Amino acid sequence: MAEAIASMLTKLAEANDEKYADSEPSYYDAMEVPQVTVLDMLKRWARYSYSPNEVLVLAAVYVDRAVEEGVRVTSLSVHRVLLSALVVATKYHCDQVYNNMHYAKVGGVSPKELNRLETAFITDLQWTLHVDPETFNATCRSLSRAAKKLRRRSL
Repeated sequence: MAEAIASMLTKLAEANDEKYADSEPSYYDAMEVPQVTVLDMLKRWARYSYSPNEVLVLAAVYVDRAVEEGVRVTSLSVHRVLLSALVVATKYHCDQVYNNMHYAKVGGVSPKELNRLETAFITDLQWTLHVDPETFNATCRSLSRAAKKLRRRSL
């Protein structure tokens, strides 16, 4: 599932890079493109956050909602948008979570920056964090299909 999310977000970011090249920087933009890939970031998240797969699905839904609300996903912002979505999804879904100091370390930002990103992201989502079962299941199916296609291509 992580591979499918990483592939989709990377393609979206690359497609948007030229579109937003002359735009003012967004709140989520890094100073330069991170050297870590989106897939490596997701692998790191899975290793150190101990979040269940449901969090990945929720994060994918949240990123989609954020894009619908005008959040730009580019190569400069994709990691920070994804980190924000993962933190919000984890806190929404899981009963026991780490503090933001831990998640900031996993995501490669300062705790203060993560607090700002999380607040901005929740605001961009208009505080709408509930995902109905139909949307959750449709996202699961979509990600599963995408993951299967990626596996077939890599064989």
